[in-house]
Amino acid sequence: MISDVITLVRIDLERDARGDLVEVIKSQRDVFAEVRSIGMKEFYQADATGMKPEHVFRLADYLDYNGEQLILWNDRRYQFLKSFRIAESSELNITVTSIVNQGGG
Repeated sequence: MISDVITLVRIDLERDARGDLVEVIKSQRDVFAEVRSIGMKEFYQADATGMKPEHVFRLADYLDYNGEQLILWNDRRYQFLKSFRIAESSELNITVTSIVNQGGG
């Protein structure tokens, strides 16, 4: 059931006063999603390529997604591994992995 709220975050890399590249949040917004587990087959296929998928977020409408790079959910930051639209549906699945360094926002 699509009843969880996740935050989609768009970031850009910009140079700070010292010339270092830093993440700058350009936008963030809440959308409804269903949080699903990673299937065993998908987990092992991804693991074989070095990816560590943790969750699948199913959005009710693919138009809710607008190129964001991060998801915030349950006080954790997740980065996108892949997304795909479910055939003959307006739903969108987004497979994510957690970001190891949870500091900074």
